[in-house]
Amino acid sequence: MSKKGFTLVEILIVIFIVGVLATVLVPRISFYFEPPAAILQRTIEEASDKSLSGIPVRLSIKSEGASKRGYIVAEGLMQREVEENSLSAFLGTNVNRPVVLEWQTLKMKNLPENSGWKFEPEIIYFYTDGSCSPAKISWLAENSYESQADNYILTVTGYCTPLEKK
Repeated sequence: MSKKGFTLVEILIVIFIVGVLATVLVPRISFYFEPPAAILQRTIEEASDKSLSGIPVRLSIKSEGASKRGYIVAEGLMQREVEENSLSAFLGTNVNRPVVLEWQTLKMKNLPENSGWKFEPEIIYFYTDGSCSPAKISWLAENSYESQADNYILTVTGYCTPLEKK
């Protein structure tokens, strides 16, 4: 009379195969949380790269209500043609095709999608010589206290370093 069931070797082989599949697949399908410091650093690097290509860039905060915290918005100083009859046509350099410089929204790949950001001063400028205006940057997660904010210092050279929490 033979007993029905699996041998210990068969069970171990199945467990090994499931373990290998889990090791390979779980990191690919699991939710990935990128720390705010990494997102901020990529945003600063992209803004600096754009400014080095000849477009001055500024980062500012789009506030949510009365709070000084909100989403990061990127703008570039770009030329825009104006109508011939407009008074601002006299501000242009080319008489045939008058243009003015104005801040226009920039599409950047690495802008943080989350809110809770705050700049001091409220606008950070990136210049075409590779420098930027120094600033204190902080990020606060939703439903957190101000003392729990992550704080960073942005130097003139574009280096961003975290500050220790007190």
